[in-house]
Amino acid sequence: MDANVGPSKNDLEMLALLKEYQKDIVIVANKIDKIKRSEYDERLQKITAIARGTPVVPYSSEKKTGVEELRNQLLA
Repeated sequence: MDANVGPSKNDLEMLALLKEYQKDIVIVANKIDKIKRSEYDERLQKITAIARGTPVVPYSSEKKTGVEELRNQLLA
């Protein structure tokens, strides 16, 4: 999910479908480097609330943030 924009309609539909089929899910909140510091917590809380217990990994490929956490989630 694009953390800067927030969950799209397609994101929400895909999340619901994956949960319906009982798939293992990790939400990657990408582009966190684009979020203003003052909005960071609010944006991640919104995604976490929508996730309802599904792991959310804040991620930025540009700044290499969340790489290790994502790797750990995928290999767990």
